[in-house]
Amino acid sequence: MRVSHVLAALAGVAVVAIGGAAAWTWLDTVLTRTPDVTSDPRVTVTTYLEAWEAGDHAQMRELVRDPTDDFERRFAQLAQGLDAREVTATAREIVAEVDGRVRVPVQVDVAVDALADPVSWQVELRLVRERGEWGVVWELAAVHPDLRPTWEFSRTAEPTEREAILAADGTALADRRTITRFGFEPSGVDDAESLVAAFDRLVPGSGPRAARELARGGLVDGWFYPVVDVIDEVDAQRVWDRLRREPGVIRRTETRRTLLTDGFAQHVVGVLAEATAEQLEQRQARGEDVVEGDEVPQYGLELALDDQLEGSELLRYGLGPPDADLQVVIAEGQTDPSRPVGTTIDTTVQRAVEAALDGIDRPAGMVVVDAADGAIRASASRPLHAYNRVFAGRYPPGSTFKIVTAEALLAAGALADDEVGCPAETIVGGLRIPNAEGVALGATTLRDAFAFSCNTTFGALAADLGADAMAAAAERFGFSTTPNVPLDVFGGAFPMPRDAAETAAAAFGQARVEASVLHMASVAAATIDGTWDRPYLIADDGPGQPSPLASGVADQLRAFLRAAVADGSGRAAAIDGLDVAGKTGTAQATGGVEHAWFVGTFDNLGFAVLVEDGGSGGAVAAPIAARFITAYAQATGQLEATTSVDGDDPGDPQEDDR
Repeated sequence: MRVSHVLAALAGVAVVAIGGAAAWTWLDTVLTRTPDVTSDPRVTVTTYLEAWEAGDHAQMRELVRDPTDDFERRFAQLAQGLDAREVTATAREIVAEVDGRVRVPVQVDVAVDALADPVSWQVELRLVRERGEWGVVWELAAVHPDLRPTWEFSRTAEPTEREAILAADGTALADRRTITRFGFEPSGVDDAESLVAAFDRLVPGSGPRAARELARGGLVDGWFYPVVDVIDEVDAQRVWDRLRREPGVIRRTETRRTLLTDGFAQHVVGVLAEATAEQLEQRQARGEDVVEGDEVPQYGLELALDDQLEGSELLRYGLGPPDADLQVVIAEGQTDPSRPVGTTIDTTVQRAVEAALDGIDRPAGMVVVDAADGAIRASASRPLHAYNRVFAGRYPPGSTFKIVTAEALLAAGALADDEVGCPAETIVGGLRIPNAEGVALGATTLRDAFAFSCNTTFGALAADLGADAMAAAAERFGFSTTPNVPLDVFGGAFPMPRDAAETAAAAFGQARVEASVLHMASVAAATIDGTWDRPYLIADDGPGQPSPLASGVADQLRAFLRAAVADGSGRAAAIDGLDVAGKTGTAQATGGVEHAWFVGTFDNLGFAVLVEDGGSGGAVAAPIAARFITAYAQATGQLEATTSVDGDDPGDPQEDDR
């Protein structure tokens, strides 16, 4: 009983002195009297509150002056209406008044199973002395200060507002927003071609969608056919000021959960869409209150962290008329609290990635990782309505893996200026190894063999170095580690080569070597500071423990990567005045498919670009990297907006590499 804890303190009671010495004389008389239930207000309060805690409402009645007929029901209804597990009533200091009156503040805490914290409020008990006996004055305010004659205690439950998914700086990547939808009504359209052109001019990229909607059969006059959504109110007004002149155009506003902009980091963030019949069945089987037409998460963080974003129902505890809305809310909360999801995504970097992939019509993707700690700063996969190929895809890394092989060679004592051979073709362990396009440098340096991606050089050197040394280097670059991402994700795999031929092929990213685009971005990032960091996406999940590369190799590796961009197969990624480094790759997959790769570094970021069946990494992937760096450098003030990019013509001749 908490009241007993304060009895000692009550001896030093605070007195509201009305009448000076007379009040103190009265208090001294009260506190020195032999206590019993009715002759000492402290004992009366203690007994009353103990009975309240015990649910003994009959005993409470005995201590009350003029209780109403519904006295016991009021307290019983409190416990039932709030679904109370326990009631705790704690008295504060007694405040004495003249004329045999006492006021006692009381803290009421009602423990409920659904919430971690109690439902709490304060009441003030008024006690009066009549013929030497103390009793509690009965009034509704002694139960709750806001209780009214026709009100009861009750609990309500309602769905919560889904929490936001946030970028690293707190920008909402997905949240509930008011959007403006632009579309058309078929009977009002006079000139379909003019309408398509107007959409595409005012909202670039929306023209094809307008054309598809206009061309499909079965259009119904009077119906609204949406073409494009605009989130920013200023942009929406700008579009409407021009688009309203086109006959048949209609705009509508609605509030719903959206991405920051259309498609922005979509594979990472995910989307909500109307539940399919299968999804309805699955969720209803789990006891979820989902009906036809409801939107549910489809993929990405929206699905993976659905429980965190949604939480349980919002419970409100309070007062109001029976079977009506609460008029006074005393407390509210969730059994399973919902929380925003904070990611490591950097909106500036993400915008640059989205710009770099704009217009790419092949399956492709790009990931950017912070070299400082492995935080994923941007990720995009194309097409939008396909799986997240940059996280979950497993690809041969091709010659981008020469970063790992070069680290193994440098760790074994090789130097950048060591003389090596780069014939057009060689045989290692019975395996014929050619260079792309028949490149033959003859006697050259290890650095130049890397820059021009000599398969013959790296295959032969790796076979001499041995499978154990290659596997150790792959381990230092995290090829045995899964990224710390709550989505379907793959890292890298380097199965131990079975012989010299497989060791040679693995040296340039073939044989059984596999990696995701995400993992190769982390490999590139490791060359910046000489440590490999496990990539992570959720801010609270990282960073992890860094894995150091071989001692003293980072500077030489960076020199290799700079040479590949400045003079070698990655020239299409070079930008005047900027420190760009990287490595191309053209990886041979099954069925004669060749994936175009470019991995690189810029401004303490490691990144990787992949274009499926794109062919030459130097000709196809490197220009995408250049577009990314240009957009990012312009956004961060490192490059003037008018600066051109060297070698960004996919038609420029580049050295293909395997």
